[in-house]
Amino acid sequence: MELKRLISDSPVVNAIFAVALSYYLFSGSSSEPDSAPIEIAPDAYLYNVDLNDPSQSILNYSSDVSAELTQIKFENQAVEEDIRRLLSDGELKKSTTILLEIAAIAIQQGDKKKLGNIMLLLGKAAINEQELDSAEVYLLEALDIALEFKDNIAAANTYQQLGRLHIRSRELARNAAEAYEKLWIARYQMYMGQYREAKVNLDQVIESNLSIRRYGAAASAYETLSEFHQRFHDAYMAQDAAMEAARLYASSGQITRSQGILESLKNEGLDNLQVASIQGEIDELFAQHLNDVAQNARARDYQMLYRHYNARGDYERAWKLRILASKSLAKTSGRSMFHRQADVLAILYNSNFTMNKARTYLDQASNLFSVEGEYELSSSTQDMYSLIY
Repeated sequence: MELKRLISDSPVVNAIFAVALSYYLFSGSSSEPDSAPIEIAPDAYLYNVDLNDPSQSILNYSSDVSAELTQIKFENQAVEEDIRRLLSDGELKKSTTILLEIAAIAIQQGDKKKLGNIMLLLGKAAINEQELDSAEVYLLEALDIALEFKDNIAAANTYQQLGRLHIRSRELARNAAEAYEKLWIARYQMYMGQYREAKVNLDQVIESNLSIRRYGAAASAYETLSEFHQRFHDAYMAQDAAMEAARLYASSGQITRSQGILESLKNEGLDNLQVASIQGEIDELFAQHLNDVAQNARARDYQMLYRHYNARGDYERAWKLRILASKSLAKTSGRSMFHRQADVLAILYNSNFTMNKARTYLDQASNLFSVEGEYELSSSTQDMYSLIY
């Protein structure tokens, strides 16, 4: 009954109240609003988790990818060095094309084990670059080959990577959800005058969304950051945050929102030279987006043809088309795979199923390692269960 008296007839106030209540319950803090403006330092925050920092996550397998390269008997040492360099530089798309060309030769030579090793390598590398859909395709192909040859160690390694893939998927969904919640908390803190906390949270939200490549969400956070600086009458910082939001929207194809931000900046008195400069950047980023869309569409067509001819047993033609698909994807920007992402709530809901898949795959991997007497590998696989949450 006491709570009922606090509920307003206004839906806006109720929404703010709900966010405030959740913040109070989950943060364990009931501090009063701090309304004093502060001087903001650029390094006023430390992002809590770096997905690519091996010291913070056992899911970093860069050394494992390097070890996997040694399992593939390259006929040309220079080619192996090129692939190793590309993978270490994060150039997955370029290295994929070269590896698929080698895989096509392996098929012609009837060397399925080499094909399986290449698919496993591509799967591991794709997980590291957050291209999880592609990773699953490669790993399932590697698994089919391992099961065909009854190679328990290869199958166990592949099951382990499939488990890792679904752990990674859950981890990304969880980070997206936490960033989404923290953005609303930051907006509430701004409303309540808790400016120091709001700035820290906004910086963390931006950093988090960029690290998991949710560029639209990062752009929204930059817009809120621009509003934050406007409250301190810091026109330069406000414009800088707004321009970054415009760039991110343009690079993800949301040109209308990008142009709307630029128009607002012009109305606020942004210098004509700066307007021309940011307009040029927006146009270039949107053109890049359109190119990415075209190349991805072409790659999908090639992939459909690959599956058609592969099912008919015309492997030579099928693999030529698969390589063409890879070449098309290599012409896209680093952001092309992340232009259109599902709503954060949908991602988080679907990630509940990935936890079950992760457990199933890790169980299969652990059991096969035990069958082969690889008890240390079985134990390390079981240690990965703690990452499923």
